[in-house]
Amino acid sequence: MSEIGQRIHELRTERIPRLTQHELAERAGVSVDVIQKLEQGRKATARIRTLSAIATALDVDLSSLLSKPTHLETVPVDGGLLALRRALTPVVDEPGEPADLEDLHAQLGEAWSAYWSGDYDLLSAFLPGVIGSSRALPSKDLLAEACQIAACTLVHLGHADLSLVAAAQGLAAAEDPLLRAALTGTHSWVLLNQARAADAAVIAIREADEIEPRRRAPKAAISMWGNLLVTGATAAARSGNEDEARDLLQVAHGAAVRLGEDRNDYQTAFGVSQVVMQRVDVAVVAGDYVGALDAARDMPADTGLPLAARARHQTDLAHAHVALGHATEAERILLDIERMAPRWMRYQVFPRTVVGELLSTRKPTIAIKSLARRLGVE
Repeated sequence: MSEIGQRIHELRTERIPRLTQHELAERAGVSVDVIQKLEQGRKATARIRTLSAIATALDVDLSSLLSKPTHLETVPVDGGLLALRRALTPVVDEPGEPADLEDLHAQLGEAWSAYWSGDYDLLSAFLPGVIGSSRALPSKDLLAEACQIAACTLVHLGHADLSLVAAAQGLAAAEDPLLRAALTGTHSWVLLNQARAADAAVIAIREADEIEPRRRAPKAAISMWGNLLVTGATAAARSGNEDEARDLLQVAHGAAVRLGEDRNDYQTAFGVSQVVMQRVDVAVVAGDYVGALDAARDMPADTGLPLAARARHQTDLAHAHVALGHATEAERILLDIERMAPRWMRYQVFPRTVVGELLSTRKPTIAIKSLARRLGVE
């Protein structure tokens, strides 16, 4: 029995009144075959919306279904991290029912949506089944993508070493060269979050050199190349090489103009918006706050950046405003970030740091004090 299947069985049979598999399926609006396969371990996981429907039918939050409780009412803080660790570092391959390709693609799509919305706790419990199912497939690209989501999620959950394991597994599995480029960008970002900026710059720039597209290359290839240039620029700036960062961003801007649109190939954003975002970031890292706000004026009004990326960009702007003494504008931006990405914000050190900076001013407002309480900032 899978861990999710076991929890469904426990929640179904230990509740009062007890539900049969058929009754649960009817309440959830799903096939009884799905319930049976999950409980029997022939299916490791299901789509997030299917699991949400089952959780609702059992009168529990989705987190209670996905995260192993110590008893039926209490969910531990680490959620599914132990299961995710086991999925990423299997000792014995456990045979299971062959994965349905269409269903697995849908699960990965929902996982990315959850990631960009900041649902990291949900993902830590949802991904083990997806990783296990994708291992059984002849093509390993879906496994590589699942490992990529895991690596990104684990960074936000504060497990940098395990995120590096996930990134390495994804790289080893990737067969599509552009997916491998995306995973190299993820690997670079993971290293950056381990305070290894110089290493992060090297691998991103090296991969960008290897995949530099020819004149008639498809847009996806140009997009992946441009994203690696931006990733390399970010890492170069953090390693103190600001000139190289600016040079890389200049080349990346040319690639973005060549594309003529914001794209998100292989769940990797690139376009003029991404270049502007990183120009702002590089200026902030260099302490050039006026330059950061000037660069931000070039951000397209109809930016195609994912939600988490937009929130991160806005945090850079809030930080710049605080540094320049613009407390009111910084406060407005931070409250906007909370409204648009509340789940993302509660996992991030940077916005909490900016809130702390505002809190330490002479007269912090009631709104900032309230935000600080919600984020656990003292």
